[in-house]
Amino acid sequence: MEHRSSSDVPDPNEIAELRARADAGDQNAAGRLGELLARSGDPQGALRVWARAYGDSSPTTKRLAELKAEDGDLQGAVSTWQVSDAVRQNREGLHQEYLDTLDAYERLEDDDPEDWAFIEEEELTRLLAERGDEAAIAKLRAQADAGDSAAAILLARCEERYRRRQNATARSRSPHGE
Repeated sequence: MEHRSSSDVPDPNEIAELRARADAGDQNAAGRLGELLARSGDPQGALRVWARAYGDSSPTTKRLAELKAEDGDLQGAVSTWQVSDAVRQNREGLHQEYLDTLDAYERLEDDDPEDWAFIEEEELTRLLAERGDEAAIAKLRAQADAGDSAAAILLARCEERYRRRQNATARSRSPHGE
């Protein structure tokens, strides 16, 4: 594959090759295909490719991206996958291509956050709690009860957002919007 440019319009031959390799189970090709689709303005296509290629090995990323997409935040869903370990550490991906342009010192400065999995799990818990998910609320409650003040604050915010969602849903179902 020789067509690697920073253009927003991917090479159709590269897309076709990547799609064929991804369909054959090549996760590296799928990761790059998703990145190129996202870059060229097809976020839904990118999300489908990444979910299919990495969903089983990255269930938290997949669920978090799905929730963001359900909320209409396609860019947030794409970003979730782009910073995930599966996509970011893809040796054929755009991030690796960028890293290849850096010297050793610059590479160290561009290090991935070590606690991405923790951040991702925390964000998923928050989104689920805002939707009233009992397991997520119980998790936050347990953390708060154990003295985690950040979890206590987050729990209170999530419960308030959940109440607002419920009220908005009830109003939208009312015949007079009341």
